[in-house]
Amino acid sequence: MPLMYSDPEVIAIVTSLRGFPELHGCVIGYVGDGECRVVDPGDPRAPRSPCVGVIIEVVEGDGEQTEELAEMATSPAGAIGNHSQPEIITNKSRLGRELVGAGISCSLTVVSALGVFASAATEVPTAGASTFLLVASWTGLATGGLQCLNGIVRVGAIWAAPNANTLQRWDSNLTYSMSILIVDAIGISGGVASLPFAVRNLWATLARQRAFLAKGLSFESLRAMNRVGRMKAISEVFEEAARTPEGREALVQAAKQANVGARSMQRAGISVRHAELLRKVISEQTVKRIASSLRDVLGGLAGVGASASPAALTGSASGSVNYLINLVDAGTPAQ
Repeated sequence: MPLMYSDPEVIAIVTSLRGFPELHGCVIGYVGDGECRVVDPGDPRAPRSPCVGVIIEVVEGDGEQTEELAEMATSPAGAIGNHSQPEIITNKSRLGRELVGAGISCSLTVVSALGVFASAATEVPTAGASTFLLVASWTGLATGGLQCLNGIVRVGAIWAAPNANTLQRWDSNLTYSMSILIVDAIGISGGVASLPFAVRNLWATLARQRAFLAKGLSFESLRAMNRVGRMKAISEVFEEAARTPEGREALVQAAKQANVGARSMQRAGISVRHAELLRKVISEQTVKRIASSLRDVLGGLAGVGASASPAALTGSASGSVNYLINLVDAGTPAQ
């Protein structure tokens, strides 16, 4: 048996090994001629990658082993089917997908931030549920921020060394790749858990808007009422729109900005001008709450969709859901 193999022969052996489904995504190393190196970093997202590794070691063997390795070393890549040979993937070849991934991650982070700081749209009946949503929102913001930062760093690595294979080496690092997957999984879990509340909140705000429109309030209809009638009509829609303390506070603050203070609200009657201003405030706040609720629902669904997308399309935005999809078929590597 020879004491070493040439690079083409080693690559041919690796290509032959990759023809076995059990070895999908595993790391393959080479030891021989006084050197030890990784010839195929594999794919850490492949289901068996953390459990399986292969070392090609040049040792004195019996005739049968020597003959088998020699056959592998001389096998053309085409004879192995569609399994590609290991290669260095340059950073610049990933620029498009990494820009998309960073853009998606950072956009979802902005959506999470808006959800955290726009809690007035929440219509949750219990304090426990409200606390859960607050924790889920902050968790989503934190994990989204980490993913956004990761995407920016990866794009920066491409910019700094376009012809190197920095990203390939990072993705081959089990600690790095699994850490990113865990961060994504935590964010997705919080988003999925809070999604029913977001849908319920959207439905509630739409119901408030329908009730408001059903009143048919307009400047002309308000002018046709007396002061007591106007106050009663406005009070009814105000109470419908202010179902939570946060929502009520937002409406009161908006009313103050419209120069309609508490004194006007507490009178036995209300003027046409004040009633019209309050009608506009209630309408605008309800529309804002619908937009906020819709953003929360779409943001949650978009997060799951981004995590489920293949890394070949969305780079760093691909995450734990895509990993689980590929885990269902243990013989298929993550795409």
